[in-house]
Amino acid sequence: MNMKKLNIEVLLWTNLVLILSFLCYFPMFLEQKGIHIFRIGSYLKYLFVTIPALISIFFNLKHKHLKKWFYTLFSEKVKFQAIISCIILGSIGLSFSIIYCLIIGENDLFKSNYPSVLAVVINCSYLFFTALIEEIAWRGFLLNKISAEKGKKIALVYVGVVWAIWHIPMWAIRNSLEFREILIYFILTILISFILGMLFYKYKNILIVSLSHMIFNTCFITPVKYNCILLGCILILSILISNKKGVII
Repeated sequence: MNMKKLNIEVLLWTNLVLILSFLCYFPMFLEQKGIHIFRIGSYLKYLFVTIPALISIFFNLKHKHLKKWFYTLFSEKVKFQAIISCIILGSIGLSFSIIYCLIIGENDLFKSNYPSVLAVVINCSYLFFTALIEEIAWRGFLLNKISAEKGKKIALVYVGVVWAIWHIPMWAIRNSLEFREILIYFILTILISFILGMLFYKYKNILIVSLSHMIFNTCFITPVKYNCILLGCILILSILISNKKGVII
């Protein structure tokens, strides 16, 4: 497959994902504007997270690459080092959240998010499942496709920006966030995408990336603006360590 065709497919994939994903929240948008919709329309929002994965499967079926693509998602076994990396990542998030609580005297931050052990288990299980669905598309398909032709740096930037744009309907319509809040979440999402992309390059297993994705959603529970600073520091440190080891991104 030539370069030109690959570029067209990336743009087609991107546009299909953004348009169809927005349509999942469009009925909710109409309801918020006081426009009556059919009841089935209100359920479309539950398809939002699946759209990128479904389109990725369609593209691979079209080119009869489904089996090969699936293999690339798990091309290397889960290594002990990868598990340690996830533990360290979670520990950093939780430690930062604890320090934040101590500084501002906020005792209910953890309790409001995780009122019981059962709530932790259910929340983590759900977020890992949704993260896995996201990651097989964004890192497992799109990042891989762009990296093969344009290189890792361009792939990281493109996927980070598009992934952040993809979240906007959810932030604006479902969560009713204001522009300033959306902008901060936009930056946060790009930072997370960079780190997840680097993890996928390093460990070549979508399970580790999904686990890390879940950790970001569960352990980094301080206000977004502080998490942006923390993730920025983690990203810079990760790049410095990677370059020192000769693994240039």
